[in-house]
Amino acid sequence: MPRQLAKFLKCMNIVEIEALLAREAPLFLPAGTIEAHGRHLPVGTDTICAEKIAEELSINLQGAVAPSIEYGITSTLAQTSPASFFPEELYEKFFEQIVENFYNHGFKTIVIINGHSGNRDPIKRLVKRCVRQHPIAISVINWWLLSEKYVEPIFNTRPGGHAAVEETALMLHFCPTMVDPDNYSPSSDDYVPEDGIWLYPPPGEVLLSQKGQGQPVFDCGKSADFVKALIEELTDRIQHWLNTIKRLQGGLRP
Repeated sequence: MPRQLAKFLKCMNIVEIEALLAREAPLFLPAGTIEAHGRHLPVGTDTICAEKIAEELSINLQGAVAPSIEYGITSTLAQTSPASFFPEELYEKFFEQIVENFYNHGFKTIVIINGHSGNRDPIKRLVKRCVRQHPIAISVINWWLLSEKYVEPIFNTRPGGHAAVEETALMLHFCPTMVDPDNYSPSSDDYVPEDGIWLYPPPGEVLLSQKGQGQPVFDCGKSADFVKALIEELTDRIQHWLNTIKRLQGGLRP
């Protein structure tokens, strides 16, 4: 039996969208940024990873994928071209307006898949405001943080960081032709940020938590195991969340 395909909101007509709304399907909203990801990954890695996770979850949970928010808040690598460095207040207001518009047009359950650490604080603030003002259910997934528990048992290394083992694994699994192992050189690409010395731009774009740990691993089999474990956990946790929402006797309240 062929695998079901993801439903993309921008490719659907209004009859199909009305059917989504009628069954209160969840909407998956990917968010990322544009910034350097070492020399072995594309600059759109954050967005691509969020999109691929959104696609998988939308299939498993019978929802649809909204158009991505690709321009985020890049700070550490803002001087390395190309980089997206939205002013934080503008990004927060723009993102909030998108969420509110989806709510106003009938989407009452939104799952934001965030692929970029720099987006976390403004997304957290706008989500808190939205759920106080509207009867809307919102989940935010910072996938790389949830994935850390799977790194050591699968890759035999500690969790990495930016452009490291986690992001490389997702890109290798979903978009192998965009990954170039020959371009990666630990001596020139790795950098462990320290509080004692701040360097802008950093001397490497593979930002690690510990020296020699969490570096990119170019193993398709292990990457597949990593992605499988992550998607299974996310599916189970979001499904449980959706079930608890349905149990609320009086419905959602602002």
